[in-house]
Amino acid sequence: MNIYPILLDSRPSYADGASVASSLLLLPLGEGTVLSHLRSRLLSVTPHAPVIFASLDAAAFSYRAAILEADPSVTSVLGPADFRTRLERYEPSDWLLVVDPVCLPASGLVPESLLRHPMADPRWARHLVALESSADGTRECVEFDGQGRVRRIQRFYDAVTWPFTAGVSCSLLPAACALLDDGLPWTSLAEMRNALAARGILSRDLPLHDAVMNLGREDDMLAFSERFIVQATAGVGRASSADGVLYAGTRHDVHRSARLVGPVILQSGAIVEEGATVLGPALIGAGARVGPGALVAQSVLASGALVGPGATVRHRVLVGATTMSTTPYRPVVADEAPMAMAPTPAGLGQEVRRESAYANLKPVLEGALAILGLVLLSPLLLLIAILIKLESRGPVLYGHKREGKDGRVFRCWKFRTMFEGADARERELRARSHVDGPQFKIHGDPRITRIGRWLRPTSLDELPQLLNVSVGEMSLVGPRPSPFRENQLCVPWREGRLSVRPGITGLWQVCRHERASGDFHQWIQYDLLYVRHSSFTLDLKILMATIVTRGGQSHVPLSWLLSSRRLNA
Repeated sequence: MNIYPILLDSRPSYADGASVASSLLLLPLGEGTVLSHLRSRLLSVTPHAPVIFASLDAAAFSYRAAILEADPSVTSVLGPADFRTRLERYEPSDWLLVVDPVCLPASGLVPESLLRHPMADPRWARHLVALESSADGTRECVEFDGQGRVRRIQRFYDAVTWPFTAGVSCSLLPAACALLDDGLPWTSLAEMRNALAARGILSRDLPLHDAVMNLGREDDMLAFSERFIVQATAGVGRASSADGVLYAGTRHDVHRSARLVGPVILQSGAIVEEGATVLGPALIGAGARVGPGALVAQSVLASGALVGPGATVRHRVLVGATTMSTTPYRPVVADEAPMAMAPTPAGLGQEVRRESAYANLKPVLEGALAILGLVLLSPLLLLIAILIKLESRGPVLYGHKREGKDGRVFRCWKFRTMFEGADARERELRARSHVDGPQFKIHGDPRITRIGRWLRPTSLDELPQLLNVSVGEMSLVGPRPSPFRENQLCVPWREGRLSVRPGITGLWQVCRHERASGDFHQWIQYDLLYVRHSSFTLDLKILMATIVTRGGQSHVPLSWLLSSRRLNA
């Protein structure tokens, strides 16, 4: 399988009007450039040297010379006019690996992931696709009627119900696609993906489960560069590294009065003049100059960039020269004033360590107890299984998909208490539900079997969840395991309850006391209280309360389980 790499190059918006250094591939990254970084990643899948397709002035001699200096192995630097001729050199059986640095995974490009999913047919094109995400991981859409009144509010979660893509990081294309179609949009992989689909070419999307950086945006380029700066300057015992400052390459000129506060990387030929200050994380590119008395803070200076005397460059990717202070526009918000650190109360560190030790021990202890419980209760479990099997058709156990810790989906096992096909009838019966929130419960539910009407009030149908506890999917005590549909109504509640493993019993089950009027608000309250105050003592109290309340058929006051001092803490 011959794979030939093609790298797309462009000029980022923050470098408009600049010269050769405005090339995205030539921007400094770590000890090299974006081009050298991509080249090192591509070596894991192909030994062939890359071809550069540039939408900027690829014919300029200075641009070609700069590309070859950054990576002498580059075979061709081509613009749109010459690219078609280059494509004719490939054989129909070859593959083209096209990479767009406008869309890169935060942890780095992994092109071999395109090869780990072999296709049934070699004619498939493959795309490494980034999914859209929001800062909070969720978004809300409001639907209005003709009179402008709100009909409903629908919430979407990025990792579950938001199916849209943000871009394409790299694509593996059969060369035949390019040989037979000279109208493909090579300037953008996202447009390329759409064009291939419109032309009826088989393709497969492979999602990126990682944050994506658009290096065409200044803030993303700074964030992407910071990781490489910190990693490069963290090496211990390197002769070229001292006090968090890495002198990469040769011929550095740093005045003795200049102040460098790491992590900082200075590439070959970098100059920092008298009285200048560089505050990390910062990267001074090859041949860049920081003038006398200038300040560079948390910035990247491209190759040959110039900061004039006394100028300040803060939180910028500087391409070209500046003789005046330049910082990104950011409105000042009163709430963002620095906060004073509160003193740590005596003994708080010991309490955190104790709770951490319990959190680590809890799965092991509960797993052992669950296995012991399964053994001791095996006669009762066998009896219930026989009764279920004798009454109605279907499996003895019912495994419903629920969200566990960190949103991982698992099958929550219960004894089957309904007739087959009960799930399909839930939506038509939902209007009769007498509880609020996402719960569903109706009086005299026609889907429940006779044995189910005995098992449910006694909570004996929950006993198979000891299997989930034994394999670490659940805890004996924790928030009630719920499917995604129930978890999506309140974002902080979802985040809190999914930060711990769900439990067979919990604070809500033993303290809820407003069942008749609907107690969704109590469900949220008690789940978040448990997450905040989780401890061995609280778990032990909840287990005892579960026995006292006969599996939650009655309730105990919250004050029995959590003191007023802890609730007000």
